[in-house]
Parts: sequence; structure tokens; C-alpha cells
Amino acid sequence: MNKLLKIIITTGILGQNLANGQSVLNIFPDSLVVPVNINLTPGVFYVPKTSNAASDFMGNGIQQNSIRTNVIESVLNNTSNLSSCLSLLSTVQTDLQNLSLKCNKLIFIFEKMPAWLSSSSNGSPSSTPGWSVLNTKPPANWNTWQTVVDSITSKIVNQFGISNAYFEIWNEPDLGSWTGTMNEYFTLYKRTYDGIKSANPTTKAGGPAVNFWANNIYWQPPYGHISNTKADSSLIGQLLDSTVIWNKVPDFITWHNFNISYQEFANGTNYIQQKLVALSLPNIPLIVSEWNAPSQIRDTRLATSYMLKAQIELSKTAISNNSIAAWQDFNPSTTEFHNDYGLLTYGTIHKPAYNSILLSEKLNGTTCKMTGSAPYDGVSSVINDTLFVLVSNYCPPPFIEAFNYTLYQGQFNANQLDSAGYIDIVGNSALHLDSIYKGLIIIPNSNAMQIAINNSIGIYQHYDSIATSPRQFYLNIGGYTGNYSGQLFIVDSTQNNMQFKYDSLLTAGYTHPSAISAILPNQNINFSTISVNAGQYSFSLQPNAVCLFKINIPGINSITENNFNKNNFLVYPNPTSESLTIAFSSQQVNTETVQIYNSIGTLVKTVDLKQFSTVINVSELSIGIYFIQLKNHPQQTVKFIKQ
Repeated sequence: MNKLLKIIITTGILGQNLANGQSVLNIFPDSLVVPVNINLTPGVFYVPKTSNAASDFMGNGIQQNSIRTNVIESVLNNTSNLSSCLSLLSTVQTDLQNLSLKCNKLIFIFEKMPAWLSSSSNGSPSSTPGWSVLNTKPPANWNTWQTVVDSITSKIVNQFGISNAYFEIWNEPDLGSWTGTMNEYFTLYKRTYDGIKSANPTTKAGGPAVNFWANNIYWQPPYGHISNTKADSSLIGQLLDSTVIWNKVPDFITWHNFNISYQEFANGTNYIQQKLVALSLPNIPLIVSEWNAPSQIRDTRLATSYMLKAQIELSKTAISNNSIAAWQDFNPSTTEFHNDYGLLTYGTIHKPAYNSILLSEKLNGTTCKMTGSAPYDGVSSVINDTLFVLVSNYCPPPFIEAFNYTLYQGQFNANQLDSAGYIDIVGNSALHLDSIYKGLIIIPNSNAMQIAINNSIGIYQHYDSIATSPRQFYLNIGGYTGNYSGQLFIVDSTQNNMQFKYDSLLTAGYTHPSAISAILPNQNINFSTISVNAGQYSFSLQPNAVCLFKINIPGINSITENNFNKNNFLVYPNPTSESLTIAFSSQQVNTETVQIYNSIGTLVKTVDLKQFSTVINVSELSIGIYFIQLKNHPQQTVKFIKQ
């Protein structure tokens, strides 16, 4: 999969830039949908490597949707017995309590078998850097391991009082951190689960934190859409099957994602939710406990817009929380920006990708309806006389977006396209498919694969048209024709871009340390003051730039989450997979138009109702969270879950 990712990035040659008019963004502040999704606020895998980075995190005033910490690994691998392990854990009690207060979920990881527990004495590196073989093996004694788990969990939950603790059972067992057998991993899960629950039965235990949702310990699936049949052989699929038999069903499911194919969020979520239904299990929380852009594009302009794009796509699914990996670069470097996956450089400089995420953190209140004349990535919300509009001018290489569209909309994988002759994985080439997307080669619509490829040509053309020139946007606030003042925050190649500033200082003759010292005192995100005239505003964004508007409009106010339950209609069954009944509290019903929105305010279905009770078909909707709203009474909204 990594090899193929390099192929499609290399093949992503930008074609001729096509003429492109303004993209109209229509915002409807009075058409409220749902409180801002928690996945549009940042979650972080908190691994600070310097004291400055720790201070930055704890003092930034941001309430994270989740925080993931490797503190258990640290105390296990820096001690030689359980007593010293617990003593070391006590030294960070206050830190952990403060982290707990700063997030919705505080995720702890049981990972890396320490030398004093391992069944192996082989300290040579494992297949993935960061682990030794002894860290990847089962314990020498399962009873001792379970006692350790019980003791650590009890200290964190019962003694420290951390009630929002979530314990993951291992980390990336599919990527070399587990070299035991599958059966031994299942034993690890069971004994760790029992240890957590014996410490406190209400404490949350889950996992398996695989590097990719459909991976098995022994193999990885081909790049692209993963069918349910293939996914049933994944570690997550087999674990769910087994935990039902053991009566040790995880309290949450976690996985990681480091691919530019954001479509994988929906692919993985849909599979897991369908699996839960098939096993008659409840809606277990789904958590992407590590994610980021792939290493090939980190510290590039594409990474800046991808972070917002990924957050928006996450919020369309039933994923409950996410954690970006990681807070700070792991490896020191005199160049600072070197494709490591921290949000901060080793010198604690805020990366442009981090500033992009900080724009989403400013969103507040309730999302409102938003439409566009051309494909766009954005979210709008209102609260307390303020309209927020968040826009990502996501501009991946056209080939990448078209290729992923072919795979995920057509439900194919890369091996199938290789077998059909459209790409050559062994030969490191996708030029034949690229030529089709560019219109240099014409193919018929004789089969499903050809249809999927031809349907992707428009995707290629769109991203080709916006790839190299600033994109013009026209903001129109529906129903509001006055003049309003506001603030505009932009992160692009120069604005709010500490990477640009750092490079400029080096060019001006600064040393590595002096450039850092010049940047650190003021890393606040700057904004410009704007005037919105007659409810309209024109602006442009560079490729892969992001922006946030905060516009003051007297008279618009968000409704609270509690208001969503004050309706004169109900929907059932909820959750549902096929049909949904909408029934009113009174049988005296005039014609009503029902509008169904996804979780970021995009209208996906409209139905006219003319009777007290109506059954509508929702089978075509993707799995996720939706909101039903009456067109004539937009303050009345009901949430339902499509399984």
C-alpha cells in the first residue's frame, strides 16, 4: 500500500489549467441543523518531546475532543518491577488529572511488553522501528500481566479519579508491534480486558488500534475500497466475532489512518457498524486514535488543507472521537520541517497544518445549511450573533483524487485495476489511467470498472482547474442583506505560516536556534478586518489554503442541543438501515416538507409529507448520523442513525 501511494503521488502530474469562475458559497444562518460536531474540534496524541511543547499544550486553553497518551508504556519500560512502575506513575498524577480535565476522552495504551514481563530475551529491533522483539511478545506469565494491568488501571481510575479513561489494548499489532500469533493476541486482549474490568467494571476497554482498519496481523489488504467479505478477515472483524463468544465485547473500537484517501474513514466506519448490527451488538463508539497526512506530504502545502478536509470527512461519519498524531515531532532536526508527523516542530514552532486545525477549533454553536455552485469543503455555524464559515481549498494532485474516486465510488481496489491493465503496480506506473483521466485515451462504458473510471474524469478536471491558480469564492448569506463587519483568518503559503517565516529567517542569515527564538514569542493566528456588504463577500484562496470567517450579524443565535428534543414529530425505528417512519403528534397535518441533512449541514434528501404517518426509504444513504428537519419549522430537528 505504501508503494502504491508513492506511485499515485508521483503520477499526479498537473495538466493544463482550465478556466475557472467564481465558486458561490450560499450560507443559510436561519436553517440550523445540529451542534458543531466534536470531530471538528482537535483531538491529539499527546507525546511532547520538549518542556516547551508540554507548556504550549497545557496552556493553550483548548478543550480537546480526545487526548491519547503513552504514559503506561513509559512507566512499564522505565522500571523493573510493578512496585517501581506504580511509584513512577504516581509522579505524573497531577499531569494526568489535568489532561483528563482538558478532554472528552483520555485514552491510555497498554503496549510494548517490558523486559521484566516479556517471554522473550531478544532485544534486537523488531520489524518496525521503535520496538524490540521482547516488546512484541506475550508475557512470560499471563497471571502476572493481568495483575499489572489491574494495578495500573486501579491507580489511574480509582486512586487518581480519572473517570473518562479509555484503555486501548495494544498499539498497531498489524505493523510489527506484535510478533506473537493471532491466538496469542486474542489471549492478550482477554487477559488485559479482564485486568481492566477487575480494577473497575465500568472502565472502558477496547482496541485494537490497528494501523489501518482492515489490516490483519499477518497481511494488509490492497489499496482502495475494502469489501465486507475481505474486512471480515481483518483483526477488527475477527476480534468482534471472538469477543461475542467470550462475552468480552470491547467498549470502543480504535484504528489509525495515515493515508490521503479520506474515503477510508467512511469505508471503515460503514463496515464496523454493519458488523455490529450483524452481531446484534449496540453502537460501540468508534475512535480514530491516530491519524495524519501520509509522510510524503507532511510539511507541504497540501498537508495544510488536508487536515481540515479530513476533519470534515470524519465529522460526516459515526466516528465519535479522533486524535491527531502527534503533538510534537519525534526527531530533532536542524531544519525543523522535515516531514515528521508532529503538529509542532521539535523546536516548538507551530506548523501551518496546526494553524489550519486551530481554525476549526474556533467553530462554535450550531451548524447551518450550506451549499455551493461547485465542489467545496466547508462548514458554517452560528452562535450569539456570530456566523462562522470555515473553508478548505483542498487541491490534491488531480490524478490522486480521480483515482480514489474510481476506487471508492466504484468499489474497486488497486489490484483489480492492475489486473485490468489500467495501472502497473510492479512496473511503478499509472500513466495509462492518467491518460484516460486527461482525455487522451477514450474507453467505453462497457462494464462497472469502465463506468467508474469515466465518472472520475470530471473529478480530475475539477481539481486540475484549481490546481495552480488562486480560486475565487463568492460568499452569499441567504436572507441577510445588510452590511456587517467581520474577521478573516487565512492560512496559506505566507499568511499565518511559521514554516515560511522560518525559511525566510534562515535566508536572512539567522541560525537554527536564533530563528526559533525569533518565532516563539508570538505565534498567534492573525486576522484581517472585513466588511460584508449586502450580505455578500468575494475572496480568493491559494491552492491548499484554508480560511475562517467570523461575521457579526445581530439577530442570529444558535439553538442549544436540548432544543433538538422539543419537536411535534418523531421518527422510528432509530437506528435504521432501510426505512424510517415519520409520525406527527397530531393527526391534523398540513403538507410538510422534510429535509434530511448529514452531520455537517449538507442537504442529502427531501421528502414531501401529506399525512400523519409516512414511511420513507433511506437505504441509499451512507451509514452515519443524520438530522431530519421540517422545512417550514427549521427549529424542529430530530437525529437518527443510518446503519
